[in-house]
Amino acid sequence: MMPLEEARDELKHLLVRCERWLRAVEEVSDLLPDARDLGSDVERMEALRTRALSTMLKVALLGRQSSGKSFLISGLQGGLEYLPFIDEDGEQSDEYVGILPSSASPTTACPSTVIPVGDDPTVDAYGRGLLRVKLRGRADWVEVGTDLHRAEVAAYAAADGNRADRRSEHVNDHVERIELLISKARLPIKLFDLPGSESEDEERDEIMYEAWKEADCFIYVSQATEALTSNELRLIRDLYSHAVPARKRVLWVLSGIDRAAQREHNQAAWKNVLTTNNQYLRDRYPSSEEFIGEGFLPVSAALEAQAEFEEGKGRDGSVLRRRGRMGELRDRLQGLLESGAGHKHLKLIGDEAGWIVRSRGRVIADVLNAHRVAVDQLEVQRDSLREELEGMDESLQRMLTELNEELDRRIRKAQRAFGGLADELHRGLDGLIDTGNLSAEHVNEIGVRHVQLFNEWMTGPDGPGTLWERERAALDDSARLFLRSEFGEDTGSRLVGPEPLDLDSIPVANDGEPWRAYGVVQDAANVLGVASPLAGGAVWLTTSLSLATIAVPVGAAVIAAIGIARITDFLRERESKVQQARQERKDMIDEQAKEARFGFEDMVRNDGRRVIDAAAEYHHRHRSRLRATLDEIVQRMRAENTEGSREIVRLLTPVEEQGRAIAADVQDLLDRNRTV
Repeated sequence: MMPLEEARDELKHLLVRCERWLRAVEEVSDLLPDARDLGSDVERMEALRTRALSTMLKVALLGRQSSGKSFLISGLQGGLEYLPFIDEDGEQSDEYVGILPSSASPTTACPSTVIPVGDDPTVDAYGRGLLRVKLRGRADWVEVGTDLHRAEVAAYAAADGNRADRRSEHVNDHVERIELLISKARLPIKLFDLPGSESEDEERDEIMYEAWKEADCFIYVSQATEALTSNELRLIRDLYSHAVPARKRVLWVLSGIDRAAQREHNQAAWKNVLTTNNQYLRDRYPSSEEFIGEGFLPVSAALEAQAEFEEGKGRDGSVLRRRGRMGELRDRLQGLLESGAGHKHLKLIGDEAGWIVRSRGRVIADVLNAHRVAVDQLEVQRDSLREELEGMDESLQRMLTELNEELDRRIRKAQRAFGGLADELHRGLDGLIDTGNLSAEHVNEIGVRHVQLFNEWMTGPDGPGTLWERERAALDDSARLFLRSEFGEDTGSRLVGPEPLDLDSIPVANDGEPWRAYGVVQDAANVLGVASPLAGGAVWLTTSLSLATIAVPVGAAVIAAIGIARITDFLRERESKVQQARQERKDMIDEQAKEARFGFEDMVRNDGRRVIDAAAEYHHRHRSRLRATLDEIVQRMRAENTEGSREIVRLLTPVEEQGRAIAADVQDLLDRNRTV
């Protein structure tokens, strides 16, 4: 596997070539049958260039209110400024200005996201960045402004922000989310700053859990001035329920150690909190080494900001920087990038860029083939194309009917195992329920064991997750077999040969239309968790039909898709009642088993439909190519001479050859950048 920076630089240059090629295609677009979306392809390529240079890892920050998440984000991305000043009493005070508002009181009022955009010329994100907000009742994001004063940002993002500092038309609006796009960042990572665990806003919780699904990993932030308490049991348990089955890493951070430097028990107070917090995790999550990892890392973004202030004055800030330990936290995040996340990010971008070029190149090749046909063969080719087009609608309908019926059968087979789920949970949980007093600590222990049992059962040799992987693979085989039987193989002897059944075709954005094959991968990855850089076991089937048919690692995606957190939430909703009697707690197990079955059916049905949509897209694309080529042949037959065809061949040949070379270079980079 190539070094990450080397792969990134090479991809950057390839994306520039791709964009230039698309602009060359625009210059000959009047010779092509359909160039309506060519401009959007150019825009997509520009966006890919930005993505290649920016958000290679998605990190969600969780923790109690006022745990320092916003402050830490500003520090991580080099956006925290230290401003010492003398107050009216002649005393020196320390102030810190970050890209997100932060204070000692509860700060973040809504989920916030900080997104690096690099040197993207289409985004004006200098200084403190471009603020965008999502307002309740409005579908689109609203751009508020660039390099705003911190009071203006706080007016939208902070619980204690002054609404009078907003734009007048937004004073009475409810802000659901904010995004801050920044041009300068120390790490190519997207950071989700989520409200504290004490939030009682159900709508906000829903937004938070959506961010959980999108995140590649998590940072749990706890203040160094106070050890973890039972108040955080629920949030950490929910995090465990999501992260462990999806195999997403959690980094534990003890923030603000500069504010807990006083001596207690012969050492700095934060060291005692550090020991207590690590023991808290070990006691409540035994046998969960992957979840606990290296335990809490003590850091201070304030000390690093002070170091930079000193260095800016020409003084030595190395001691402050070393005490702040922010570099070590960045190193751990960089390690996640180097261990696979960054390469997978580049693979997605390279796949999409390659798909755009190959797709446009096939259209050009089809036009060239049509204009290279000998005059005495035009009628033969016309009749052959008409014959191929006959019955295409009937063929598509027959395929959809057969595959949908097969999907229903395969879902039923995978679901049969659920008949034993309730008994399995009772065997593992009833005794534990009976031996405790249903205190918060006891309920947490039950919840952790519940997740472990459910995960083991789902992913066992006869578990529904394992069964579905086999059933979905068989559905994929059926779809590919149908298409091959309809269209055959590309032997080079046909004017319009079928496209390769190629997994590396990459997605386009869903614009509200029904899902099509080439627009599902990133959605599937976000929803199922398979894009996690540490979701070990993910397999990209090189012989697969389409993007839709990713081999989902049963240990990650199935649990994440069903959402074990949904079961945990169900427990949480009933918690006050459950604590009234052990029997009621045990009775809930049967309800939970039903909920899990319904969730499983929803997930696998959507997963199967992606396969069917992929097959339908392939069918649709082949028919469109046949129709466009037939139109070119008919136009040639109506032409008085062959001069036009010769001119088309002369103009399009170098463009097609250049596109083929670029696509080959992109694929070569992907092959050399392939992760194991």
